[in-house]
Order: sequence, then structure tokens, then C-alpha cells
Amino acid sequence: MNNIIRTIIFTLLAQLQISAAPAQMTAPEQVMGASGYPLPRFMTLDDDVTNMRTGPGLEYPIDWIYMKEDYPLKVIAEYGNWFKVMDIDGSTGWILRHLLSLSRSAIIVNGSQELYKSPSDKTGVSVIAEQDVLGSLLQCENNWCEMEVGGLTGWIESRNLWGALEQETFD
Repeated sequence: MNNIIRTIIFTLLAQLQISAAPAQMTAPEQVMGASGYPLPRFMTLDDDVTNMRTGPGLEYPIDWIYMKEDYPLKVIAEYGNWFKVMDIDGSTGWILRHLLSLSRSAIIVNGSQELYKSPSDKTGVSVIAEQDVLGSLLQCENNWCEMEVGGLTGWIESRNLWGALEQETFD
């Protein structure tokens, strides 16, 4: 019974944390997790087989088994060494911190996408990537991300990726 109550409390706290932001903000406020990293943020699976559980502990049942290394997940809450994550389909659950990596990858969404030689030059297409293709993110700025797919690199708008936040900047 304690596990059920604990799961309900953690779920409610995570939902409150996500929905606490005002509906209209000019600049997003950054919430920091207990790990010192911002929430939400993207991380990737560090192994080719990873269990996602229904709660933050080994005593909770396995809900999903991911079988793809470098698969991007959005971290939406933290509890000790457990991170609550969301996948591209909206499924949520808990994964141990050491099973996730800070390396970045993303999945192409919104159909086939052209990746350009630069964000400012939309005439130079360097690669066309199909829906659901997984690639490495190299950097993001001004809603554009440089991505490597199959050994080729190019720039794509972040709205066409699952794995990058709006207005995210990193290199």
C-alpha cells in the first residue's frame, strides 16, 4: 500500500511541477532538478536494452523495455537517482539515472525533412531524412539544430525533431 501512495504522491508532484508555469510567458522560466540540470531536458538511453518502470524504484513493475541505444527521452521530473521520462509517443515512467546519457540525439518528425548546409541558406540541401530517422544532435541555436544522419550533417528546424526543446541552445 505504501508503494501505491508513494507513486500517487510522486506523480502528483511531477504533474504540479510541469503545469505550474503560467500559460503566457514571454521567456520560459527554467526549473532546476535536484541533479542541478534543468527540467525539462532531453537525455538519451545509454544502453541498447533499458527498462522503464511505473515508479522510482526497483520494486515497481517494468512498464516498457526500450531496445535502442541513443534513443531520446525528455526528463520531466527527478526523485533521487530516478528520472521520470517521456518518450516520443507520450508514454511516461521512471528510469535510473545511470542508464541515461547527456549525449544528444533526435528523431525526425513531421514527415521527411530537408537538412540544409546552414540555417541561413535554404537552397543548399545536404541530406533528406525520412520520418522517424534517428540522428546525433551536434548543436542548436535560434530554433535550428545541426544534426548528423548517416555520416552526413545538416541544419533542421527544431520543431521537426523529437529531442530538442524550443529555443534551446547548446554546442
